[in-house]
Amino acid sequence: MPQIAVSVDMLDTGIDVPEVCNLVFFKPIRSSVKFWQMIGRGTRLCKNLFAIGEDKKEFVIFDFCENFEFFNVHPTGIDGSSPKSLSQRLFELRLRLAYVLLNQTDTELKTYGQSIINKLVKQTQALNDRSFIVRQHWAEVEKYRDANAWNALSDLDIKELHDHIAPLMIEADQDELAKRFDALMLDVQLSVLNGETKQETLIQKVVSTAGKLSKKASIPLVAQKMDTLKEVQQKIFWEGATIPNIEKIRLELRDIIRFLDAENTPIYLTTYQDEFLGNITEHNLGYNVNNLDAYKRKVEQYLKEQCNNIVIHKLRNNIPITKAELQALDSMLFEQGSMGTKEEFTNAYGEQPLGKFIRNIVGLDAQAAKLAFADILNNQTLNAQQIRFMDAIINFLTVKGIIEPSMLFESPFTDINTNSVVGLFDDVIAKKIISLIEIINHNAEAA
Repeated sequence: MPQIAVSVDMLDTGIDVPEVCNLVFFKPIRSSVKFWQMIGRGTRLCKNLFAIGEDKKEFVIFDFCENFEFFNVHPTGIDGSSPKSLSQRLFELRLRLAYVLLNQTDTELKTYGQSIINKLVKQTQALNDRSFIVRQHWAEVEKYRDANAWNALSDLDIKELHDHIAPLMIEADQDELAKRFDALMLDVQLSVLNGETKQETLIQKVVSTAGKLSKKASIPLVAQKMDTLKEVQQKIFWEGATIPNIEKIRLELRDIIRFLDAENTPIYLTTYQDEFLGNITEHNLGYNVNNLDAYKRKVEQYLKEQCNNIVIHKLRNNIPITKAELQALDSMLFEQGSMGTKEEFTNAYGEQPLGKFIRNIVGLDAQAAKLAFADILNNQTLNAQQIRFMDAIINFLTVKGIIEPSMLFESPFTDINTNSVVGLFDDVIAKKIISLIEIINHNAEAA
């Protein structure tokens, strides 16, 4: 004793230490909410703090930056530029969406809007009565805890909910990625209903997310949603998408968003000094990262839309192709199609065999994959681990179309057995599996 905790923007909110009896404010605060949250660290009751029977009844604040003087003059503080919390954004999005839905003539949309309102009412009713911050907005909280107050919301009601209730929200769901996906999908629904131009950008984010998840087919939970993931990536789905359809996609995919790989943003350090050399020359800029991503999405979308092409159909169904067929496909894609020039393709993907590349994009038909391994699946008695391993191979092929034999000795296949195929099967069956994989890969090349 004494015990001292020092922090910068950490211990002022979201932590309860009942034993605290002295607070030191050593920075100027201009946010009323934050100021009262900091005071709230000392308001926690604590029994027998000073001695048996001597409970905590008071605490002391040492304010070195005249914060009390400031809030005596400016009780509401000065709004800062701090971003809204994700919980607040979700509440506001749901509120705006419900308001628009309830003004629609379609009964299904009205019902959906009312279900959102019911959720918001429950969130409001669940606010902590003992929270110092909640008590500051008690008049509004008490008002909107009554479900009847949500009937026929006016513009003034919406503003009141935005200003007083939304900032108090804390989502029970702790899955940050799922909540971000919720916000994206709610924003899509709202922009579609309002006919906003940003809907195209938002939809592309959803399509991109579905594409990344499709590459995780070896994960059972993702494999179960593969039909939905493929549907979302189709242009035809979005052309006829309804609000209930978009909501269904949100519900189906939110729980598998956590399987996405973390994206690292590179940090660039520069030490440039301005210098004018006298001569200015214009140059056409090459692709940047965003252009490449847009080009890749366009290529992948185009190829998936061409699944009825005879050569692409063969690649998808593990049917051997000829050099003449591959040449005809090359001509169609780069001379007649929408994939741009061969140079653009090489810039984006590098040099690689066209057949394998297309198989990698469109994947292998699930039935074709099962048929390729039918001799093993139907004529062998497999245990649970062996069945999981074969399912992992088939799921991987339906998404990626190609498996190099060396990949069998990496995750996700080694997640089932550390020795992979050789640890699960005898030498004969293991060699047969590898041989069948090589045949599938070879069928994507021209004979």
